[in-house]
Amino acid sequence: MSKSKYETHIEPYIDKIASWAEQGATSKEIAAKLGIAACTLRKYISEGEAGDERYTRLASSFARACEVPDDAVEAALYRRACGYQYEETTVEDKVTKTGEIVTVHKTVKRDIPPDPTSAMFWLTNRRPDRWQYKPQPEQEEQDSDTGVVELPTAAEEPQPPSNILGLDGAENPADGDQRDERGMVDGR
Repeated sequence: MSKSKYETHIEPYIDKIASWAEQGATSKEIAAKLGIAACTLRKYISEGEAGDERYTRLASSFARACEVPDDAVEAALYRRACGYQYEETTVEDKVTKTGEIVTVHKTVKRDIPPDPTSAMFWLTNRRPDRWQYKPQPEQEEQDSDTGVVELPTAAEEPQPPSNILGLDGAENPADGDQRDERGMVDGR
């Protein structure tokens, strides 16, 4: 009886798979290195997560290995969301008045300001109950019986100021100029 892809392509390389995952490789990239389809690798991992004893070693080592780069990215995102300081050292060669070349080391403290996009991403994922990209509409806006949203009534058509037209909308008799329908004098 022939061996399965798991026995020939995956099981002998579980330690290598874990190492690749720790370095940030995706399951698709790992499958390509193993010479198998990505769906095949994902199937074995899923079956191991579901409790199939044949694949639990793969699933558990893959999950543990994926935590390493995930934790590093999480820490970097948090740092970027809050802002941070670092020291930057530069090396310059300067020429003195006597013509000598002197190497100067300069250390400067730099501030990286908090990044609002990183903060928003962090909060929407860590606190979804309080931070959302698209908040859900309030329940009060919907009629519970029909599911229809009631809109407020539209404003009336705006009228020209009363000092241009008389109170009844006719031209002001005190003003001898001819006004058009917009209340403009002689088309001006």
